Amino acid sequence: MSEATAELAWPVAAPKRLAFFERYLTLWVFLCMVAGVAFGKVLPDVTAALSKLEFGQGSQVNVPIGVLLWLMIYPMMLKVDFGAIGGIARKPKGLVVTLFVNWLVKPLGMALLAWVFMQHVFAAWIDPETARGYTAGLIILAAAPCTAMVFVWSYLTDGDPAYTLVQVAVNDLIMLVAFAPIVMFLCGVATSWCRQRCSLRRWWCSS
Repeated sequence: MSEATAELAWPVAAPKRLAFFERYLTLWVFLCMVAGVAFGKVLPDVTAALSKLEFGQGSQVNVPIGVLLWLMIYPMMLKVDFGAIGGIARKPKGLVVTLFVNWLVKPLGMALLAWVFMQHVFAAWIDPETARGYTAGLIILAAAPCTAMVFVWSYLTDGDPAYTLVQVAVNDLIMLVAFAPIVMFLCGVATSWCRQRCSLRRWWCSS
């Protein structure tokens, strides 16, 4: 069979291209952030009222955010073949890599970066108490795996919906038991770093 005949028999699939909205998703996210900040500045009363809408008193689960997150992941959920979830155990490599990055590399890496930048690089511009608050915020941010955006990126890249669902579910289950201990441990270490910095500063100023 000649090459020309083979090309006719096996047509080459056109490369997948993102639509206009998906292609500039980063820009839309940035514009939404700007619009949200402007909305809060211009209409602070409306923003305060929206922030008080919760699923149950004291649940700390905001209704508008919950609804918008669901709308964000809904298209992806429509593509999930729940019957294929059982076969994920035969392909554990991707799940193991995800768990390793989410629960070891990210928290420890961010704690190290927070220590470098907040305790040293920016030490001349921020006081130790503020540095400790920023460090804790960075650690909390890194210790919480992203969930909703995982569905979005998998959907945009034509990923495996069932595998994505399992990865998100497993990470969420681990987060229920591992998030608080990891954050408490790393924030405790960060607090120790801040105290050492304060002690060194007092010693330097008194000498």
